[in-house]
Amino acid sequence: MEPITALDRLLEEADESLSAGAHAVWVWEIPGFYQDTAGHTAAKRLMEVDVKTAYTTALAYRLTGTSAYADTARAVLMDWAAVNREIAGADGPLVSAYLGVGLIRAAEWIKGYPGWSMAEQRVFTDWLTVVCLPLWDGIPLRNNWWNWSLYAQLALFRFMEEPERFAGEVTAFKEQLEASLSIEGFIPEETQRGRHSLWYHYFALAPATAAAKLILDATGEDLFRWVTPGGKSLQTALELFFHYGGGHLQDWPFDPEPIFPASLSGGTWPLDLFEAMSKIYGKADYERFVAPHRPVTGGINQNTGFYHSYAWVYPELQFGE
Repeated sequence: MEPITALDRLLEEADESLSAGAHAVWVWEIPGFYQDTAGHTAAKRLMEVDVKTAYTTALAYRLTGTSAYADTARAVLMDWAAVNREIAGADGPLVSAYLGVGLIRAAEWIKGYPGWSMAEQRVFTDWLTVVCLPLWDGIPLRNNWWNWSLYAQLALFRFMEEPERFAGEVTAFKEQLEASLSIEGFIPEETQRGRHSLWYHYFALAPATAAAKLILDATGEDLFRWVTPGGKSLQTALELFFHYGGGHLQDWPFDPEPIFPASLSGGTWPLDLFEAMSKIYGKADYERFVAPHRPVTGGINQNTGFYHSYAWVYPELQFGE
């Protein structure tokens, strides 16, 4: 029997999504996770379901050209654009960025589909710019929240074909790399998270690397190997994170028992990140870490069973675009 590939798994999920429907609400309120975990999880699930539907079917359309996939993705995008008028709650800005960017990526993949009119695409971008963008741009934190904001804004401005606004976010992204990383490659704001500190390093590096990939694809500028004026780099941060996550958990300096998946699989972090980085850097260590667990789909939210966020969902299939 032939091994199951990432494309096989994607098409399975896309086929399951063809009848999933959409769940947009007028006011989408996401309480803070640490203040109201149950409420946060329940609210987030509304878009988790829909982003999975839109993302998997849109990517399946890009790879197969099957119109039923594009029709399904379009329906989800237009449901949120037509229904949702407010995003609220303490975690609204963050969640709408790390899930909403999955809708933008889906929109990219069906942008040329004849069944999605330019008028509808304007409705979709109006929703993003009126409802979502002010929240993303207004995030005051400069930890993982800002990385997700920058990634979402870069994806939006690329979709809208607005190079000047895209360039502005590239500048902001470079400033974030300078400000958020240490020379050694740690993320100081995330080192204070105790047992969660390793997870939050992943949760900041995933959108940072996804943003760098958007920039590379759009402009040819390689920020994966760029060194800031202060001597900091994504490459150093990734290598340091891999040192601990790839076999030296006991040496993590910020907690003696950092949270990490008990067993790795194609649906656990940080395999999605290092599947993508194995393509970027061609490092044998990254390849050996990921290879036994392919196909890699993406980090699953254990509370809901859906993808937690949309930096590297089906990372292998995002290359060669």
